[in-house]
Amino acid sequence: MAAAIPQLTGNFYAGVDLAKKEDFSVIAVLRKDADAFRLVHLKIFPQGTEYVGVTSYMKALGERLKTIHKFLVDQTGVGEAVLEEAKNTLRGIADVDGVVLTAPAKQEILGYLKLMMQEKRVLFPYELDFLQELNVERFELSKSGQILFSHPAGTHDDRFWAFALAVYATKTTPYPQLKRSHTTWVDRSAAP
Repeated sequence: MAAAIPQLTGNFYAGVDLAKKEDFSVIAVLRKDADAFRLVHLKIFPQGTEYVGVTSYMKALGERLKTIHKFLVDQTGVGEAVLEEAKNTLRGIADVDGVVLTAPAKQEILGYLKLMMQEKRVLFPYELDFLQELNVERFELSKSGQILFSHPAGTHDDRFWAFALAVYATKTTPYPQLKRSHTTWVDRSAAP
């Protein structure tokens, strides 16, 4: 998994974990093969990389691979502006969705990752740093009954979350997008 943009063909899904000050921005790309989704590209940006550099790389990746069906972007902490910039940059190239990684969202995403791994429907190469991040993620039950995820001080989980988001991007059932219509909530996915 070289950092250079690969020359590959197929159907792709990508997860993007955007960094804050002490972390790394990471893009993970999965290819849909006959038997499974395979991790074929993992780009780790240097600390301090501006978001415009990440979105520019996303555009170059989308143009090179041609069939990235979805980029799923962690918008936790970065807000709507970075997500909108990514959507504008990739308009006509690839679908871009964002997700705020709340405790319930993390639980759903990691539940899907676990299912896909148990069924051997997602595969990845043996790469030590990546495997360490897969194994370092911790969880605990909060007093309110929610599962909280974390990693020990001095470690990172950026590759882990980019990979988890890429796997979740392969999920075919759309998550509901609600919009407010006067005083009632309307499910937009049911609208014509």
